[in-house]
Amino acid sequence: MHISDGVLSPYIVGVGWAIALPTLGISLRRLRSDQVGTYGVVAAAFFAGSTIHVPVGPFSMHLVLSGIAGLLLGWGALTVVTVGLFLQALLISFGGLTVLGVNISIMALPGAIMGVIGRRWMKHASVKKCPWIGSFISGGTILISAILLYVTLSSTHTALMPLAKLVFLGHIPIAAIEGFISFWLVHFLQKVKPSLLGIPVQRP
Repeated sequence: MHISDGVLSPYIVGVGWAIALPTLGISLRRLRSDQVGTYGVVAAAFFAGSTIHVPVGPFSMHLVLSGIAGLLLGWGALTVVTVGLFLQALLISFGGLTVLGVNISIMALPGAIMGVIGRRWMKHASVKKCPWIGSFISGGTILISAILLYVTLSSTHTALMPLAKLVFLGHIPIAAIEGFISFWLVHFLQKVKPSLLGIPVQRP
């Protein structure tokens, strides 16, 4: 899902930065010093998970984990995923630095927004419903990111539309996998540490 330098038009790159910078500022202001350890663990998981690529034709698929990061960190996920994207572009050439704003807008921002929605939703849901909410949020985040990627590539040049469609279709199974992971994770955290999901106590 990472977009590399030189693929997009300067206009699209500029729009990406125009969206990414102010939302990143909001996320930075909402970071909490008592969650530094959680930020580090989630950032490491995002970095590691999204570096395992499975080649599929002219592109490759990988876990994104942005929706799961959003469920755990809310708006803070935007900053954490951005750090992961920056390090991947800098150290292992996944994505690019000039298009970092676009990658933030496509991958980090949907995860943060959907995570905030999911956390609020789970506060008012029963114990049995929370894992399904987590699954829906994580899988939905991947599909939203895939749609944004399709629009971004298609808006750059019509010749990229076949690739954009292939990339979108390729991320449908990724959405299903991350939905399953999120279901299990929420179910587990409800028992051991519900506060990570913004849930103060378990409810019947």
